[in-house]
Order: sequence, then C-alpha cells, then structure tokens
Amino acid sequence: MKPVRLSASAVKDISAIGNDIAADKPKAAAGFVDHLIQRCHSLANAPEEYGLKPSYGPGVRGVTVPPCIVLYRIRERGILTLGVRHGARKPVAFK
Repeated sequence: MKPVRLSASAVKDISAIGNDIAADKPKAAAGFVDHLIQRCHSLANAPEEYGLKPSYGPGVRGVTVPPCIVLYRIRERGILTLGVRHGARKPVAFK
C-alpha cells in the first residue's frame, strides 16, 4: 500500500470548500471536510481503481466525492493528491 500525501494545493482547496459550506451550515462543513480527507487517504487501498482524467493533465486520476472530484497522481513512492475541484467547473490542467 502506497502512502497518500495531500499537496498544499489540495489542502487549500479542501479548506476553501469547508469555508464555503460553513457560511450556511457550519456543522455540515466540518463533516464534509472530514469525509474529503478520509476519502483522499482511502486512495491508498486501490489507487488504480479510478479512471484517468486527461482534461486535468497527464497521469491525473480522479475520484468523485459529490459534488467534488479529488484529483491525484500515482507516483513511484506514493499517491499525491493534486487538488479538489467542484465537478461542475471547467477542468484546469495540473502540470
């Protein structure tokens, strides 16, 4: 099992999502943020299970956590989460 590392960008995205939700529903925000983080770490169990998302860049895979998508790359030493995006937004490629 490869370790999962959250990039600074992914942490920033998760925090922003939590803040957006907290504006209306503070309790729901904390629960959703916890769920996102748990989902990121669960990628270690089967990182290749989720499909490639070429519109986000080469080698980028994604797992849906409605309404978001967790984007990551499988690396030799582990799994790197690149970011978390709202699924309805236009994809922006990672380098």
